Amino acid sequence: MINILIRSANNWRENVGASTILFFWAFPLAVFPIFFGRSDTWQLCGAFFFSLSLYFLFLKFFSEGKAKIGIWAGILLRIWFLFTPVFLSDDTFRFLWDGLLVSEGLSPYSELPIHVNLGLDQGLEKELVSKMNSPKYYSVYPPLLQILFLVPVFFLKRGLSVFWAISIWKGILILFELGILYIFLKRKKGEGSGNFLKYWLHPLVLWEGIGNGHPEPILFFFLFLGILSWEKGKIIEAFLFYLASILTKILPLLALPFLFFYWCRRSTIRKVLLFFGGCFLILGSALIWFLLSETGEKILEEHWKKGIGVYFTLFEFHGGLYYLLKNLIRLTWYPYSTGIVLGIFSIFAICFYSFRISKTETNYKTVFLLTVWIHLCGIYYFFSSTIHPWYFLPILASSVFTKTIWPSVASGIWILSYSTYSSFPFYDKTWALVLEHFLVFGTFFLENFLLLKDRRR
Repeated sequence: MINILIRSANNWRENVGASTILFFWAFPLAVFPIFFGRSDTWQLCGAFFFSLSLYFLFLKFFSEGKAKIGIWAGILLRIWFLFTPVFLSDDTFRFLWDGLLVSEGLSPYSELPIHVNLGLDQGLEKELVSKMNSPKYYSVYPPLLQILFLVPVFFLKRGLSVFWAISIWKGILILFELGILYIFLKRKKGEGSGNFLKYWLHPLVLWEGIGNGHPEPILFFFLFLGILSWEKGKIIEAFLFYLASILTKILPLLALPFLFFYWCRRSTIRKVLLFFGGCFLILGSALIWFLLSETGEKILEEHWKKGIGVYFTLFEFHGGLYYLLKNLIRLTWYPYSTGIVLGIFSIFAICFYSFRISKTETNYKTVFLLTVWIHLCGIYYFFSSTIHPWYFLPILASSVFTKTIWPSVASGIWILSYSTYSSFPFYDKTWALVLEHFLVFGTFFLENFLLLKDRRR
C-alpha cells in the first residue's frame, strides 16, 4: 500500500512538473503572434529561445514517460494557431490568390496577379494582391497544392473573410500533421523510430508550420509514406506517394539522381538502355519544342523572368556560400549569375553523392533513405541563394528517425534570419549570417568527421 502511494505521489509530481514546463513552453509561442511581428527581432528571439530551452528540458527529463501529455500539448497549441494571424510570412495570401485563379478556370502559371481582374469582390482582390510578396511573378506552387488551395477558397468566395480562410488552410495542415503522428505511433517500436516529440513540440514547427501556414508538413507526409511503402516492397505505391510529394513542393526532385543510380546498380543493362532511350525521346522532344516553337520559347522566357527563374537570379535570403561568391563576381558582365553557377555546382554535387551512396546495402531502408534525404537537402541548401527557416521542417522531421544532429541545430538557430526584417529597407545582418552558418557547419563537421572518427576506433 505504501509503495502504491509513493508511486502515485511521484507520478503526480511528474505530471505537475511536465505540465508546468509545457505551459511555459507554449505561452511565449502562443502570445507572440497577438502582440508582435517579424520585425520585432529581440522579442521574437526571446520568445523562441525561451520556448526552445523548455522544449529541450521537457525532452531531457519527461518525454519518455509523458509522451501523451506532450502530444496533447502540441495538438492544443496547433488549435490555438487556427485563431491567430500569420505573423512571420505572407505566403498564405498567395495560396488563396492561386486558389481563386484555379476556381475561375485560370492558370496561376500564366497569369500575373497585378494583371488579373477576376470580377469578384474588389476589396478581396486588392487585399490579397497588396499582402502577397509576389504580385509581379507567376506562381511556383505545384498542382497538388493548387488543388488543396481550392478548399479555403470555396469558403472565401461565399463570404468568409481572408483571416478565416487562412484558418481553414491551417486546419488542413493540422490534419496532415495528425496523419504523420498516426503513422509514427503505428511504427514507433520499429528500428530507428526515435522520439517524435522532437518534431511535434519544436517551436519552429509550430510557428512556421501551422502558425504561418507553410505546406512542408504535407510534403513530409507523402514523402514519409513513400519511404515506408518502399521499405515494405510496395514499389508502385511508393512511387505514387513520392510523386505526390513532388506535386506538393518540388524539393523531393533532389532524390531523383539517387533513385536513378540505386535502380541502375540493381537492374539489367537492357532495362537501363530502354529507360535511357525512353527518357531521351520524351525529354528531347519536349526540349526541341520549347526551343524551336514560338509558344515554347515564350513560356521559357516569361517564366525565367517572372517565374521559377527569378529564384536563381534575384531571390536571396541567408545563403552563406551564395553571398561569398556574389561578392566575387558582382562586377562581371552578368552580376546575377551567382545563383546559376551555384545551381550547376549543386547538381554535380548531388549527382556525385547520389552515385556514391547508391551502392549501400542495408536492411533498415527507412533510416537509410531518410538519412540520404537529409544529406541531399543539406547539399542543396549549401549552394542555395535562399534559405528560409521553414525549409528545415522536412529534414527536422527526418532527423527524428536518424542520428543526424545538424538539422536540429539549423532549426534552432535559423530564427535569427528574421533579423533581416528589423530595419527598412530589408537586408541580411552579417552577425546573424555568421552565427547561423558557424553553428550549423561546426555541428556538421563535428558529427561527420570527429564523432564518426571516434566511432570507428
